[in-house]
Amino acid sequence: MAKRGRESQASLSVVGSVSTLTRVAPPSGLTPQQRRLWLAIVNSKPAEWFGDEHVPQLVQYVRHLATEEMLAQKIEAFDPDWMDDEEGMRRMKTLVDMRAKEASITNMLARSMRMTHQSVYPAAKANTLSNKGGGKRKPWQQQNEPEN
Repeated sequence: MAKRGRESQASLSVVGSVSTLTRVAPPSGLTPQQRRLWLAIVNSKPAEWFGDEHVPQLVQYVRHLATEEMLAQKIEAFDPDWMDDEEGMRRMKTLVDMRAKEASITNMLARSMRMTHQSVYPAAKANTLSNKGGGKRKPWQQQNEPEN
């Protein structure tokens, strides 16, 4: 049977048991760069987002992200003059193909862990946000153009 009347101030002030959520810690065996990526990813989501069951996927995700970053650095450091010969063109194509493959894998892993915009926003909300993006910006959203 339900109680009648308002609850007393004393009963409202009783605190139940408080449980704390801990974030998934990076496993040993990660490089410093992979560990940095792990912490950034795990800390970007609510504490309950990742559990122990996600550790293998997260490990693969940060490894592929680190490889993708390394390949991007190699491509950025590539001297365009090196592409004047066949060997340089082959090396550049190999690097770009490898980066595209890594990007595809990281995108697949991010989707499977529901970390992309596509998986976070419902289609109607994403459409609304997309349509707002092309409109006139509010004064506080204006970006200052660099002066010449």
